[in-house]
Amino acid sequence: MSGIELRLITESELESAILLEQKCYAPEAAATLSGFYFRYRNYRPFFWSAWLGSELIGITNGVLTSQKACGDDMKGDQPDSKDGSNFCVLTVAVDQKHRRQGVGAQLLRKLIMTCEANGIETIILMCERHLIPFYEVEQFKLLGVSASTHGGIVWYEMSRTLHTMKHLTE
Repeated sequence: MSGIELRLITESELESAILLEQKCYAPEAAATLSGFYFRYRNYRPFFWSAWLGSELIGITNGVLTSQKACGDDMKGDQPDSKDGSNFCVLTVAVDQKHRRQGVGAQLLRKLIMTCEANGIETIILMCERHLIPFYEVEQFKLLGVSASTHGGIVWYEMSRTLHTMKHLTE
């Protein structure tokens, strides 16, 4: 799909972003507006949006963490570690009429590049079963069923280790 602009979201666009999130996730699993404000304030370099003209068609975001798995506690506005070496993806959402056109993959790749540029070691996430192949294409490995029961959904843990050059800085 051409004509898509990927850019960091602005604070004034957070209400549109939460509306998109709520369309894409079950009510029990969707983030809250306060959660989005928290992610914006604390992890803005990781809060990407996709636009087609003036229409918001996709978003992705998450939080830094020292944990190796995405726990339910990361869904709110309590940071685990702002300086963590791992990144937990909390949202990849694409408007239904723009799905299966590469928008989600573009957003995820942008988020991966941002993580690499910020020295993140591992990207972790939870997804529903039908999304496992989407993430596998982007080199995420399936770790198994998550302990999380967020929103009453069966979640699957996945991770991707990024190429870090620690030996160059030691």
